[in-house]
Amino acid sequence: MEETPQPETPPSWASLAFPANAIVGSVGELARAHARGTEVPEEFYFAAGLTVVGSASATKLTLNTGNEVEPRLYTVLLGESSETKKSTAMRRMIGFFGNLGSANGAPQVAWGVGSAEGLARELASKPSLILAYDELSSFLDKTRVQSSVLLPMVTSFFEGHDWDNSTKKTSGSISIHDAHLSMIGCCTNDTYARMWTREPISIGFPNRLWVVGADRKCKVAWPESPEPAELKTIGDRINQQMKKLPLRLDISSEANTLWTEWYERLPGSEHTRRLDTIGFRLLALIALTTDKDHVDLETVRTVVSMLDYELELRRLTDPIDADNTIAMLEEKIQRYLARGPLSNRELQRRVHAERCGLWAYHAALGNLKVDRRVTEAGGFYRLV
Repeated sequence: MEETPQPETPPSWASLAFPANAIVGSVGELARAHARGTEVPEEFYFAAGLTVVGSASATKLTLNTGNEVEPRLYTVLLGESSETKKSTAMRRMIGFFGNLGSANGAPQVAWGVGSAEGLARELASKPSLILAYDELSSFLDKTRVQSSVLLPMVTSFFEGHDWDNSTKKTSGSISIHDAHLSMIGCCTNDTYARMWTREPISIGFPNRLWVVGADRKCKVAWPESPEPAELKTIGDRINQQMKKLPLRLDISSEANTLWTEWYERLPGSEHTRRLDTIGFRLLALIALTTDKDHVDLETVRTVVSMLDYELELRRLTDPIDADNTIAMLEEKIQRYLARGPLSNRELQRRVHAERCGLWAYHAALGNLKVDRRVTEAGGFYRLV
């Protein structure tokens, strides 16, 4: 498969820090307890912990909104190789909740899958599954196998619960229903910048990811262990929160106003796609883990700060400089259509769509149609 051209060095985001005031609630306490006296950033523990809680409460926690909301996350812990101990945070959070003995039971985890058929078998016995990867790139490597449907399957499960892939041979058909998939993957800065090919980008997989980046805060020669008594107190609090489920949370008028203002300020960009979808999930999780019975103003402020961070991180780690690529194609499309109507095939040829990929071409053309600069009739595109 032809790979998208990548930058020679990964984008620098060393100056961008996850908002410390957003590490709140029981999971925030848990993150600080585990990170204290170690090299592991507390934001990694926080993100991994929220992902586990989201999986455990997938069918029992939602918002009173017209959009279907399950608090499941596809989370990426992004940092320098070995220095930030990304896998340590992921495994310790999964282990903590596994030993917690909450009413929801231990997390259902698959430590990687090799195919769509393998994932289907896991989901058959573990419908609320966390797909965990020490190296996220190994997941994308598996999706490049010829005829693999693993990538579209996992992408679809971000918002859906059912998947069918019927083939000529019954033995090769896949049918999954009522599945609730979450995901945690670890990745180095360098690998994240280079692992993307056109297929995951064109299918929209990157904008389903909640990426949390961090660098090692300090060197610790002899890491401390968290205090058992402190962990028990936090664990008891989390258990009490989980016992409140099922919950359907309303939003206060003040909180709704702030959320609406943030949403309306979002710029038109590839980097903002599904940012609000992730926000809805975080709103539910933050409300639950801070003992709220509704989404209040404080909850929205916390989540908005996380989403503003996420937007900036997406811009800095964009694998193909999406906004500039699409803007360039928009300009080319208008330039050629100014000379007269063109068929889709001829327009692709004129703008050399193969160089940037069909995903970027269709995104650019779609933007122009939405903005009513280009129209289509009789199989030809015309400039308005």
